Amino acid sequence: MKLFSVTVILCSLVFSPHAQQRTSSGIQSELRLRKDMPTVYITFERAGKRKPLEQGESDQGVWLRLHNNTRWPLTLPMNGVPKEYGDAALFYDVLSEGKVVVEGRCHVCSSNQLHPGGSLLFSLPREDLAKGRAIRVKFSYGWEHPDDVFAEREPQHFVYFYSSKLPPQFQAE
Repeated sequence: MKLFSVTVILCSLVFSPHAQQRTSSGIQSELRLRKDMPTVYITFERAGKRKPLEQGESDQGVWLRLHNNTRWPLTLPMNGVPKEYGDAALFYDVLSEGKVVVEGRCHVCSSNQLHPGGSLLFSLPREDLAKGRAIRVKFSYGWEHPDDVFAEREPQHFVYFYSSKLPPQFQAE
């Protein structure tokens, strides 16, 4: 009878809402390297002139940095670029009013990992972040099998950057 009573008390402690809350917040704190930042995020680095990479692009560019704030690697489709454009060319979609207006498809690219705590500098034409626009970069977590990600048997993950997050002097029409 004593063993049964002790088991009931222990189970009630383990499965109480307070214990569950402690567990989930403990897990969340273990996910992020910097507790004050999201798991994956993009920051503004600079804006300025750059030679267009593709026909029809302007000579104005924006450099952004994608951050992996988790304890696991991220996998991203990318291509190499000359150093003045950043660390890599990331594939991204351009959104306007929440709808995809330009889809960044990876036809011939490689998937590379961004290590835990790492960041990657990339650039894009300024017009992709015109007023009211955003970009989203697709990624997968290191624990997801690449074949399952490619076959869309895993959820899709995106990180967004909105033109409204640009410094005021770079928020143009």
